[in-house]
Amino acid sequence: MTLVDIEYDSNRWIRVPLDYVDTRWADAASWADWLADETTRGRPDADVVAPVVRDAAQSVALFPAAHVWGRFWHYPIDGVPTGFVDVYLETRTPDGTDAADLLPDTGFTAVTPVLERLDVPGFVSAARRRTLVLVLRNDADEDPVPMPRIEWLGVAPAWVCYVVTNDHDPAAANARAVDTDVLFAAIADAALSESSSAGSEGGR
Repeated sequence: MTLVDIEYDSNRWIRVPLDYVDTRWADAASWADWLADETTRGRPDADVVAPVVRDAAQSVALFPAAHVWGRFWHYPIDGVPTGFVDVYLETRTPDGTDAADLLPDTGFTAVTPVLERLDVPGFVSAARRRTLVLVLRNDADEDPVPMPRIEWLGVAPAWVCYVVTNDHDPAAANARAVDTDVLFAAIADAALSESSSAGSEGGR
């Protein structure tokens, strides 16, 4: 697992545990209980809100996370939760490949994806892609429906970062996109710091 220390805004994001070894929680349910208590303590409507937060937190924590490095639940302190983003980090030997060329296959889409190249200090190259992917409903006999997906990919000197978020609600996806841009930049800052440290060590 790639180790990168990311400074993220805890007023915008909640880091979701992907396992519970060496933590205070036994499992996703106990983490969700703790989080619901923490986020609703002192509210006059805590008895009503806490169960909703608990159910949402456990759902986010239990969502499949194969190969995910970090999961961040978008829960602004001055707003309502809008979903989560998954962060993937992988070490990679630099070979000049552009970030846009490393984005995964889109699968079936409703419209042509929108690709934007980004200039993010810390990344050699970076890109953001917005896609309406076609997904099946619970009933396989029904027609696929479009679901917004937003992806970020950045190539650092020693590793690649891929961030993705999906949501059936376009407004919810867009609501966390701005904060995800900031989170992505924070990951790039970590890449820049790591590169500087490696350069300093190499010069000794």
